[in-house]
Amino acid sequence: MKNATPNLPVIKRKRFGLALVLTLVGLASMQSCIIITDGGNHGQEGRAYFGIDYDWNPPYSYWDDNPSVPDNPFFGEYYRTLDGIYDFEYFINPYEYWWGTYEIYVNPGTAGGPNGEDGLDGADTYLMLICNENGFYFEGWEDCSCTRTLEDGTQIIELNKGDKKYRIEMRKADVRTRPSENTPKFRADQP
Repeated sequence: MKNATPNLPVIKRKRFGLALVLTLVGLASMQSCIIITDGGNHGQEGRAYFGIDYDWNPPYSYWDDNPSVPDNPFFGEYYRTLDGIYDFEYFINPYEYWWGTYEIYVNPGTAGGPNGEDGLDGADTYLMLICNENGFYFEGWEDCSCTRTLEDGTQIIELNKGDKKYRIEMRKADVRTRPSENTPKFRADQP
C-alpha cells in the first residue's frame, strides 16, 4: 500500500489555485460593476426682462405686441417677459417712426450632476430698447459688446456673448409710405 502523504501537497496546491482563480474572477466582476446614482435636478431657467427708454426726447408714441409690457409703460423700468420675437413701433413725431422686431432669450439652467448634485440656474437677461430719433443707441458702442450693422436700410443690433443675448432689427418709415395700424400703448399727447 502506498503512503497517501505525498499526494497531500498536490491537493493543497489545487485548492489554493482554485481559490486564487475564484478570487481573481470575483475581483474582475466587481470592477466591471456599474454603480448607478441619481443625478441632481436640472437648474431653473433664468428670467427675462424688457423695458423701453430714451436719451434726450421721449418718443411721441410706443407700441409693441409683447403682452408683458403694459399700457403707459414707465420709461427706464424693466418688465418681466417671456422669450420670443416681438414687433414694435415708436414714433418720433406724428409722421416718422421706427419699426421692427426685438428678440428676447432665456438662459436655460444646466443639467444636474452625479450623486444628486443640482445644476446651476440660468442667468437673467435684460434688454432695454432705447427709443431715440436716430434709432437704437448706446453711448459707447465698444462697451456694449454688441454688433451693429446696416442692411438695406435695416439697422441690426445683436449681442451674443455668453449668457447675454438679444437681437433688434429696425428701420425708419413715415406714415405716407407705411401707414401704421397699431394702437399705441403710450402716447405723449394723452394722459
